[in-house]
Amino acid sequence: AEPVEVVAVNQCSGNSRGYSSPRVFGAQLANGAMGNARWFGVPLRKVLEKAGVAAGARQVTFNGLDTPVLPATSDFRKALDIEHALQDEPMLAWSMNGKDLPFLNGYPVKLIVPGYFGTYWVKHLSEIEVIDHVFDGHDALFMTTAYRVPDNDCQCVAPGSAAAKTRPISTLPVRSFITSVQAGGILPSARSIELKGIAFDGGAGIKTVEVSIDGGQSWKAATLGKDLGRFSFREWRAPVSFAKKGRAVLMVRATNQKGEGQPATVDWNPAGYRRHVVESTPVTIA
Repeated sequence: AEPVEVVAVNQCSGNSRGYSSPRVFGAQLANGAMGNARWFGVPLRKVLEKAGVAAGARQVTFNGLDTPVLPATSDFRKALDIEHALQDEPMLAWSMNGKDLPFLNGYPVKLIVPGYFGTYWVKHLSEIEVIDHVFDGHDALFMTTAYRVPDNDCQCVAPGSAAAKTRPISTLPVRSFITSVQAGGILPSARSIELKGIAFDGGAGIKTVEVSIDGGQSWKAATLGKDLGRFSFREWRAPVSFAKKGRAVLMVRATNQKGEGQPATVDWNPAGYRRHVVESTPVTIA
């Protein structure tokens, strides 16, 4: 099979979990549990077609060389529906940003699932199995118990409550960030400055990014940077100026090609997954 390349965001399901209110169990992550890289390898479907997929196949499971810390802990295995596994996007990568995969990023081979959360991006890939049923049992803990979200349109529940029914987490929602200014930063009032940041989604591609410097009362279109592909970060920039000194709240929101945007309030869930609310950055204008 001919090698292929894709630029794609790998984001932890619990990225930004530390901002959940009420607080939830798990690593109290800020916004940094994500990255964007250039992946090089072969399409998963080419490998499956070479091996031969029998009629009646339901899912494909993936295992890596890493093992549980405790004997009683389930192995970390993930599954994709056969229809998804046979699409063009999932790939087996051995190169990241033009170099061999670093060990911590999954050397020697890593499953890349563009548009899906990082829990599916199995590192140190050692085993691929096609099965004729939905993956279950002791080794399916990370499909059947962990990495699940409420089974409804918003994948959310009332803060502090539990979900009656859940499903495995899957695609990345629309997200956007201001990266040039940190919360608590001091910005000048006398001149224009350029806000910069990134936006991404699960593969429809970013259509628009807007910024606000007055806490969401008014919005201004940002200029989008180079398009590296529909699964990549999209850089944006917007010149702004402040009419008066004092406190201000900067905000950014994005919309994708499907018309999907970001909620004004948090879609809460018990695991702190999938945060994609419009983020606010409080600053002081001096």
